[in-house]
This record gives sequence, structure tokens and C-alpha cells, in this order.
Amino acid sequence: MIHPGLWQIRHAEKGWYRWLVFATAVTGTFMVNVDSSVMNVALPVLEREFHAGPQVLQWVISAYLLVITGILPIVGSLSDRLNRKRVFITGVVIFTGGSILCAFSDSIEQLILFRVVQSIGGSIIMGNVMSIVSYIFPSRQRGRPLGLVGSVVAAGTIVGPSIGGLLIAAYGWRSIFWVNVPIGVLSVVASVFVMMPIRSDKPARKFDVIGSILFFVGIVSLMLFVSEGQTWGWMTLRSLGTFLLSAIMLSAFVWQEVTSKSPVIELSLFRLPRFVLGNLTGFLSYVMMMFPSFLLPLYMHDVLRIQTVHIGLLLTPQAISMILFSPVGGFLADRIGTSWPAAIGLFFGTLGLILMAFLDATSSYTDIVVALSVFGLGMGLFTSPNNVSVLESVPIEKSGLTGSLIATVRNFGRVAGVSVTVLFLQLSGNDLQSSDGFAHASSFAFRMGVIIGIIGTVLTVTRFLVHAKKWSVAHEPSR
Repeated sequence: MIHPGLWQIRHAEKGWYRWLVFATAVTGTFMVNVDSSVMNVALPVLEREFHAGPQVLQWVISAYLLVITGILPIVGSLSDRLNRKRVFITGVVIFTGGSILCAFSDSIEQLILFRVVQSIGGSIIMGNVMSIVSYIFPSRQRGRPLGLVGSVVAAGTIVGPSIGGLLIAAYGWRSIFWVNVPIGVLSVVASVFVMMPIRSDKPARKFDVIGSILFFVGIVSLMLFVSEGQTWGWMTLRSLGTFLLSAIMLSAFVWQEVTSKSPVIELSLFRLPRFVLGNLTGFLSYVMMMFPSFLLPLYMHDVLRIQTVHIGLLLTPQAISMILFSPVGGFLADRIGTSWPAAIGLFFGTLGLILMAFLDATSSYTDIVVALSVFGLGMGLFTSPNNVSVLESVPIEKSGLTGSLIATVRNFGRVAGVSVTVLFLQLSGNDLQSSDGFAHASSFAFRMGVIIGIIGTVLTVTRFLVHAKKWSVAHEPSR
């Protein structure tokens, strides 16, 4: 419910006001995504500054990702109980404060700790943006703004390394955290004056603390197993212990949610076909995205001997295509529904992987650009309609939890995607140290990615059957 009594209520139904709130909300999203992508550029500098090895440095990124993924559904569940405006502002304040602390870090351990603080704020921001958009924009008008959220995420990911490189070269690594401060202050001020209080009509419920702890430990353990199992060895004591801990915690979590009167995640949502299919195909799409992200830089460097600076430029067509076509996917979702754009999007995404599977030692820059452009077109068309389908499959008062689950699926899909890609490289049976061997191995991995894409496309087409069944039941004459 959007509470009256403020100047915003007079303009709540006007298009310009909705887009003003949208711009206010995505400012925080842009900041979080820039910050997550900028850290890769800073790692070599941090290595020299703190004399830390790769095994320690990885936690500057890994700790951030693990904590965000572990608490996103918890944050979403809380925002459904509270005032989303206040929750969002709190997230921006925590993220900005964490950035200041990171800038003052005197050791790599402090930096990792303060990145965890940042991640708490980032999860609150990410877990509320889709919910705010869903409340501000009415049904059948959410596709375009949700599509633009995808464009903002892609844009932040693109400009992050460039901005980071310039800032680090001119002012040092601490500047990549200081730059968040004015953006954070702007976001807080704009949110206070522009955004209206948004609260659910449902009565407030108790918060399931036990369920939250079980979920956090379970999902973080699972992500550690998936991301580090390749390094540790899948059958080592550490890997098996981590997996066992995850299985126990997640099983206990399910039992807790079934018996709790105020669960963190209402398991009844998983009885909704559109909700399940949307999250499952979303997961597969993010697994697919990691194939070119992981394989192509190595392919271009090891097989085609392309310089690093050119590799970065050759990877941008995918992101540019996603920026351009995410709003198109949202527009189509508003006009013709979510099923067709999502299915067509995954089809083109799969086609892009097919083109990548044909890359070899004789391929040209044009071959790479075309394949990435087709892939980015497909992912852009798919993501927005899929998110709309998931969000509109649940009651509006659960949009905070739903948006957080979408973000959780995104993060987990990316982590799983890297592990699956490496696994396929090894299963190819080729010598990964030679150019020809890696070319054949990457082609094999891309072909496996095509199979994942086909499965995702088939599941997306299944929505037609679900929709047709619902329409048939709704229009069946009463007897």
C-alpha cells in the first residue's frame, strides 16, 4: 500500500513521477554493480600493496558475493514486512559507509571485513529495487522499467573496469571506494525527497531468525562447495564436509519453513508453475552467460594470441546488445506477454553459443563480435520478460522476497556456471596447455552450453502450456 499524506501521492499515477522514482532506485543498483566489477582491476594493485597472494585476494571478491547471496532472501522477506523506502535508504547508507571503511583499510584482512559490510548494504539495495518498481508501476507496464533495470546492471558491469582503471591510475586504489560516497549521498537525498513510503497491506509478522540462520549457512556452504570444489578436489574431506554441512542446514531450513508460522521463504510459492519455471530458466540463463565470460578471454589469449587490451574491447558487444535489447524485451512483455519474448530470447542465446562452438584457430574478430552480439541480443530479450513473469506470478506484497530470490538465483547461476564450464573443459579430454587442445576443449564446452540452452528454451516454451491450461480452466463453462 502507498500511504497518502505526502506530496508524492498527488503525482503517484503520473508517468513522470514513476520514472523519477525508478531513476532514484536504480542509482543504487548502478553503484553496486560498478563496485562489484571494478574490484577485478584493483587486484594486481592490492597484491603489491598488501603483499597478499591470490588465495587471500580472492576473498576480497568471494566474501562479497557469498554474503550477498546468503542474505538476499532474508532482506527481501524483511522488506515485505517493513517500509521499503526506509529499508532501501538503510541499504544505501550501509553500502556507502562500507565504502568509506574500505577506503581506510590498512590491511587485506580489514578490506575483506569491510567488503562484507558493503555486501550487506548491496544486498539490501538489490533486494528492493525490483519490488519498488513493481509497486510503482501497474501490471502490464512493468516490463519496460524492469528491462531498463537489466540495462543498468549491464552498464554498471561495463563501465566498472574502465572507471576503476582510470581512477586507480590517477588517484590510487582507495579512490574506487571514495567514488561511491557522492553517489550514495545523492541516492539517499533523492530517496528521502522523491520516494514515497511503500508498505504491504498485510499485518506485520514475526521474523524467522532460526530459518534465516539456517538458510545463510546452508546456501553459503553450497556456494563454497560449487565454487571451490574444483580447486579443493570434489572428493576431498573439505569438499565433502562443506557439501554435507550445506545438505544438513538446507534440510533443516526446509523443515523450519514448513513448521514456522512466519517463514523467511514461503515454500508454497514453489507450487506456482510460472514461479518455478521462471526461476529455473533464469538459473540456466545465468549458467549460460558464464560460458563466454569465462571461455572467450582464455580462447582469445591462448588460441588467437590477441592482446589483453583488445580482448576487453572484443567482449563489449555482448553487454552492449544486452543494454539495447533488455528494454525491447520489457516492451514486448508489456505488449504481447512474457512467454514469446522469453522463448525467442533463449533461442537466440542458444544460437549465439552455437556460433561460439564453431570458433577455432582461424576465426576472425568479426566471428567473435557476431557471436557475442547474437548471444547478448538473446539474453537481453529473455531476462526482462522472465523477471516480469516471476514477479507477476506472486502477490504484490511478496515482491520484495521474489525480487531477492531472482537476484539469489542470478548469483548462484554465475557461480555454478564457472564450475560447470571448467568441468566441461576437463571432460573434453584435450590438452588445455596447447593452443589446438584448448580450441577443441572450448568448442566442446560451448556445445555442452548449447544443450543447456536447448533445455532452457524447452522449459520456457512450457509456459505456453501452463498459460493455455489456466486459460482453458478459467473459460470452462460451469455445469
